[in-house]
Amino acid sequence: FRSYNSFENEKNKLILTVFAKDIFFEDEIENEVNNEENMLKTAEYFKQKGVNTTLITLGERGVFYANGTHHALVPAHKVKAVDTTGAGDTFIGALTAILKKDLSNIEKAISYGQKASSITVQTLGAMPSIPTKDKVEEVYGKEF
Repeated sequence: FRSYNSFENEKNKLILTVFAKDIFFEDEIENEVNNEENMLKTAEYFKQKGVNTTLITLGERGVFYANGTHHALVPAHKVKAVDTTGAGDTFIGALTAILKKDLSNIEKAISYGQKASSITVQTLGAMPSIPTKDKVEEVYGKEF
């Protein structure tokens, strides 16, 4: 677990990554968060700083989230990745496209973001690989 020495030094990063009512996105590679205990510690750290929900992207393993009352690992969809360019942007964009203001559908929104991202990684290039809502529904159905 790599703790942040100064929350103030991270403030600019947080401004860029906190959105939609207190959500913080964390990347496993950037912060060496690789097991449930460390992910919970990371979520608790940000909760103490006023961030209610933390999402930690784990690539092919999925997305871990914690919101103070619940935490879970939402597994990734298994696909053959050819290019991961744009996967994170697609995930965040798709997640926020369906996320309710009260975050009551956070797990469904994570799953939808993962579905969109799983399509992205199967195509070369960033822009041409980002799927439309229709494409996500064609591949995975309208379960979100």
